[in-house]
Amino acid sequence: MSTRAEAPGTVVLPPLAPEIAAAVLSAPRLPGDALARLPLARGAARLLVPVLIRAPAGAPRLLLARAVHATAGRRGPLVAVTGRRPPLAPLPSDATLCLDVARLAPEAVLALEATLDDGTAWVLAGAEPQAALPAPLAARLGAVVLPVAPLRTRLAELPALVESLLAALARRAGAGAPRLSPGALARLAAHGWPGDLAELEVTLARAWLIAGGDTIDAEHLAFADDAAGIAPANAFAAPAPAHGAELELLLAELAHEVRNPLVTIKTFADHLPDLLEDAALRQRFAALTQEGIARIDGLLESVIEFARLGTPRPETIELGPLLDRLLAEVEPALAERAVRVRQARDEPARCTADPSHVAYALRNLFAGVLREV
Repeated sequence: MSTRAEAPGTVVLPPLAPEIAAAVLSAPRLPGDALARLPLARGAARLLVPVLIRAPAGAPRLLLARAVHATAGRRGPLVAVTGRRPPLAPLPSDATLCLDVARLAPEAVLALEATLDDGTAWVLAGAEPQAALPAPLAARLGAVVLPVAPLRTRLAELPALVESLLAALARRAGAGAPRLSPGALARLAAHGWPGDLAELEVTLARAWLIAGGDTIDAEHLAFADDAAGIAPANAFAAPAPAHGAELELLLAELAHEVRNPLVTIKTFADHLPDLLEDAALRQRFAALTQEGIARIDGLLESVIEFARLGTPRPETIELGPLLDRLLAEVEPALAERAVRVRQARDEPARCTADPSHVAYALRNLFAGVLREV
């Protein structure tokens, strides 16, 4: 069955094959803490008690949610929603709702609370292991938690994980699984695994293709963050951070923010014949169009400013004067909303950072707060 798209930001996922679900929810892929709580998570489905999957995105968190759904006896579909303001209604009958909760906008938190109150869906919530949850949700999602630590902290399990993943790849290929040389295993253990299990699986599949035989050696390994293909093992002593994942998140947020005003403009454009005859609607359309275009223009200006930041040049910054200057920039918007900002000045606050980078971050923080007020 293919994945089916519904409303923007909503996907009805196909059922996960039982054999895949069983493999995902067994050792060594699932650590002992999560395995011990798995029966509780499955039982939670009957009472519509939400389950919080505390795991890295590359665990992969969505696959874990699909596996839990597949083995919990639910008849309805698994509906995945994305973004800070995901659509939470309407949902199919007996649906299971899958979403990341750490970055939900305040109005989305309220909508999720209403879903939990109404019992209209079983909720499989996801979050990074150490991510802070919105305060109203922290207690409600704490009844049943499946904790999955990052791969970089589970290196003792790496040999068993490699064996399991290679066996799964071999089953798909209808071939015998290759073996990993001691040097290759040592190189895997030295990597930082920003992409977690998903990165490990891709790395092993690529290495098997490069090896072309039944033994994978260290020189066959190339990681997702390599800049120059396959290199000697000592070139990987300091793994690079997961900039790709951060960029993907940034672009997804930008697309979401741009889409909202465009949808408003399109909705009014679809009713142009009515607008031509109704002066009030014409004025409303003009106002919303101007607001939407201004919003898109502001977003693009922010992206351009971000692109100009360049390499950080750290120095000691007095935060008080910087905050005064930035707050003065938004004073008209604060006054319009009757918002007062007070700074604690008991002692000077300093940090070591690039002033332009800190200013950019604070401007965007203020802009986000003003949008929510």
